[in-house]
Amino acid sequence: MSHPLPPMRQLTESLKAAGQLTAEDVKALADAGVKTLICNRPDQEEAGQPSTAELQALAESLGMQWFYQPVVSGQVMDEQGDDFGRILDQASVPVVAFCRSGARCGMLWALSQRHSLAGDKLVAILQKSGYDMPDFFKRLTD
Repeated sequence: MSHPLPPMRQLTESLKAAGQLTAEDVKALADAGVKTLICNRPDQEEAGQPSTAELQALAESLGMQWFYQPVVSGQVMDEQGDDFGRILDQASVPVVAFCRSGARCGMLWALSQRHSLAGDKLVAILQKSGYDMPDFFKRLTD
C-alpha cells in the first residue's frame, strides 16, 4: 500500500502548493512523477518539523530537483516572488512547492506572476485554488 499524496492546491498546470511535507510525502510525490520540490519554509520554524537537509537528501536520492528558498511567515516580499519565478524558470515540471500550510507558496507564485497577469486575475486563480487571504489579495489589486 503506497502512501497517499499530501493535500495540495493546483496553482498552474505544472505547479502545486502543499503544507509541510514528510519523508513519506516526498516518496509518494516522486512515485507520482513530481520532478521538483521547492521548500519555502525556514528550518526550525516549529518543533518536530522535518529538517530541510534530510528532505533534500531524500528528494535528490529519488532523482528530484530541490530548491530551498526560506521565507519567513507574514514577511513575504515582492523580491522573493521574483526569486520564486526564477526558480520556476529552471525547475523541471511538475513542481510542488511547500511551506507550513502552502500559503507562502501561493503568495510567492502570485508575486512571481504580477508583471504578466493583472492582480484581479491572480486573485481569481488563488481563490479557485482554495486560498482565502484578503489582506494579500488587496496587496495584489491595489
